[in-house]
Amino acid sequence: MKLPLFACGLFLAACTAGVNMKSVTYDHLLNDSNSKVWLVNKVIFGNAVISPTTNYDKHLLIFHNSGHIDYIPYREVTRSQGSKGYYVLDSQERKLILEFNNDQRWEFTMKYMTEDSILLESTPRSDTNISMQLIPLPEL
Repeated sequence: MKLPLFACGLFLAACTAGVNMKSVTYDHLLNDSNSKVWLVNKVIFGNAVISPTTNYDKHLLIFHNSGHIDYIPYREVTRSQGSKGYYVLDSQERKLILEFNNDQRWEFTMKYMTEDSILLESTPRSDTNISMQLIPLPEL
C-alpha cells in the first residue's frame, strides 16, 4: 500500500518540477484594464466606524489604468475634481499606496479581497491612521 502512494507522490512532484508558476496580481480588482469606481463603504478609526450611513454622503475612489486616482465625495462628482494623485499596487506584498497632489501619502495593507469588497488597513508609514472597506459602486 505504501509503494503506490510513494509512486503517486513521486509522479506528482516530477510533473511540477521546473515549471515556473505565474504570480497572482490584483490589478484587475482595482481597474479592470480601464477605470473602476469604488465606494468607500466604511471608514474605521480604531474600533469605531466613522463613515456616513448613506452612500450619497460617502467618498469614491476612481482607479484608472494609467495609475492615476481620484478621491472625491459622491455628492461632488459633477461639481468638483476632488483630490487627484496616483496609486501603486504591490501584489506580492499586498500593499496599496495612494499619493495625492497635496503631499498626502496613504499606505495600506490589503487585509482581505473579494470581487465585491476590499479591506484596506493603514500601515505605520501612512499619513493616515484609518482603515477603509471599498465596495464597487452600487447601482443608483
